[in-house]
Amino acid sequence: MLKRFNSEIADSSRTLRRSRVVVAVAVLAAVGSAGLPAEASTQKHVDWRSYVLAPSSPEVSPVSVEGRGDVSHAKSLVAGGKHGKKKLKVTTLTTVAGGAPASVLLDFGKDIAGTPHIDVTALEGSPTLSLATSEARRYIRTPASTTLSAAAVSGATQASVASTANLEVGNTVTFGTGTAAQTRTVTAFDATAKTVSFKPALTGDVPAQTATVSSPGAPSSDESRGLAGVGGIDTLQPAGTGRISASYHPGFRFVLLTLTSPGSISLSSAGVDFQGVRATPADYKGWFLSSDDQLNKMWYSGAYTLQLNLKPAGLNGLADKRIYDGAKRDRSIWTGDLLVQGPTAISTLGNEGASYVKSSIDVLLATQRADGAIPGSPDFRKGSNPAGSPLFYSNNYSGYGARAAMDYYRYTGDKDYITKILPALRAELAYNDRSLTANHLVASNDRDYWQASQTGEVTKYSIDYYILLKDMAWLERQAGSPALADEHDAKAESIKQAVNATLWNPQLGAYGQSSDHPDVLVEDANALALQYGFVPAERRASVLKALKTLWTPHGAIMGPGLVDPTGHTIEPFGNGMETAGRFTVNDADGAFDLMRRTWGQMVDKNDPLYTGAFWEFKNNDGGVNRATASLAHGWAASPTVQLTEQVLGVTPVNPGYASWSIKPHTGDLKWAQGLVPTKYGDIAVNWQSKAHDAKFTLHASTPRNTSGTIAVPVTSKSTVKINGRTVYTRGGCTAFKGTVSDGYAQFTVPGGTYDITVSRG
Repeated sequence: MLKRFNSEIADSSRTLRRSRVVVAVAVLAAVGSAGLPAEASTQKHVDWRSYVLAPSSPEVSPVSVEGRGDVSHAKSLVAGGKHGKKKLKVTTLTTVAGGAPASVLLDFGKDIAGTPHIDVTALEGSPTLSLATSEARRYIRTPASTTLSAAAVSGATQASVASTANLEVGNTVTFGTGTAAQTRTVTAFDATAKTVSFKPALTGDVPAQTATVSSPGAPSSDESRGLAGVGGIDTLQPAGTGRISASYHPGFRFVLLTLTSPGSISLSSAGVDFQGVRATPADYKGWFLSSDDQLNKMWYSGAYTLQLNLKPAGLNGLADKRIYDGAKRDRSIWTGDLLVQGPTAISTLGNEGASYVKSSIDVLLATQRADGAIPGSPDFRKGSNPAGSPLFYSNNYSGYGARAAMDYYRYTGDKDYITKILPALRAELAYNDRSLTANHLVASNDRDYWQASQTGEVTKYSIDYYILLKDMAWLERQAGSPALADEHDAKAESIKQAVNATLWNPQLGAYGQSSDHPDVLVEDANALALQYGFVPAERRASVLKALKTLWTPHGAIMGPGLVDPTGHTIEPFGNGMETAGRFTVNDADGAFDLMRRTWGQMVDKNDPLYTGAFWEFKNNDGGVNRATASLAHGWAASPTVQLTEQVLGVTPVNPGYASWSIKPHTGDLKWAQGLVPTKYGDIAVNWQSKAHDAKFTLHASTPRNTSGTIAVPVTSKSTVKINGRTVYTRGGCTAFKGTVSDGYAQFTVPGGTYDITVSRG
């Protein structure tokens, strides 16, 4: 067999030499110029660089401005107060005592991070400005919500209220609800006397204790200083002309400037000094492009989300680099989020991204407990301490920390580092092993990622521990003890058998939530069961069907057993598990459908919550349920990972891509292409799927001194050629140790350049 394989390699090398010039031209067309091969699409103008979201300059100007109250020339603040080389008229805000406060709302079009500033050219009086930021427009102004402290009679133009907080002159105020409600315009209010004046007069009596609300008026902030340690509303008191800067704000699309005191102020410009990782196309080491514009936007939105989550060394008084979970909140390292963020960072930014992953793991392991537990977050709640404090949040999240470290090794091949931390990972595994029952299942009352415990022997926790054991077995074979690897594999297999024997529910057609709740359907456990090979082939259709009962137009709900106490219902983190599971069992159409439902809204610039980044969660109606919802949250970036690994098809097998797999899932796409950075060199892939002539072609350029497998979709009637040589025909493989499984023919090849055609027959 070895002699035959070596002969095939030699034959391949000769074929490669003959075809190298032709194929190199094809690969360069796909990679070097980022243009499409002529036959790939009519969209020859498409360039992946056009999807990159980071600001082109560290000095960021608003893309639109709105004024409220006495504001002149508000739009002059767009583009830094200039139109080409021509300076525009200055913007002037004027507030008079008892009048509506003047304000301007700056919209930067997408989330950014940094220090807002204004350039003052003139002022009168002693103006005081408030500066508030928000990811969503709806949360940057706060409505008043109070009650009448005394009855108001018909004809009154003033009423006593319990509080005047958030009232603004010029806004509407509504007394009562339903058909009895009376809405008026606020003309004045007195915070000391707790009265509000309005017009026109009331047309009916209003009893004491009547609910009273206003339209959004006073400046608000969606930031949580207790968690993030930064942000909140700034008060600016310019003493003269020149630039005045606010404090650092970590993630926002909107800035609201309000002149809260009598006087006037003139501004020549307003903008933000971007502080963070601003990745331009030159900084991208990997990229992705396909025939679907919406999916392309998702890939780059996930990449940008990750960049907004990166804290550069030195920022916020912390010397190290860190990957935070969200741009504005919690701004903490979270192990579960790293499972998505780590691969995203490395596949998009290469070595620079890897340095953030490694540094974050160092922070994690520095706070590991003596019993082996890794904190879910090593730096939670920064309100009183920029470094935060460790939160030992869940057993599952402890295991996620070890898996994130192993992912770092899988993608980078940094053996010195993984060897150094291997004892810590072994200690964590031993800690998690304490939750394994005599039935080979996990019972831990864990809180996991949705913040409420599950009782009994839990399906997802058991699968999570299986994954951890399999990852540790892989690691031990690469850098540790093969004997330990065998033990881990055996224990993992016993968990798989127990899950299938005990937790499968034929009535659900899926796995139940737990031994305590066998009749409850949950998304995450069944999604992971698909992804990690728990589901026998004959049960796959049943599980896929059951999962689809959880779908809404805006994504899949977590399931009736996973009700989050904060009220949201759709977790992109869990939906990412399901899309991965569907890809794994070759349900690419289902994966794309769910991906478009969940993330399509997030990349729609017309959506009121658009930030250019991915959101932490959603509700059934596609919205979010509170101001502090994170709208740039790294755990939602799974489309970036999966479009690279499942659609382009490139995944690491051995550390640093020393060996790799290329297996594209095409679904309804016509073509895809991209680049994946590795320790040994770039992997470039370009495939096309032509339904009209039942043909599939794939070009792959892989680094020398590596090896891997390439799998292409086939039927029993297909013919496959590699570099012109027939390697599959009549349902059987004839070269390169070819095998056939689940509709794919897979070939083992050395690193090099390959031109593969599939005539499907």
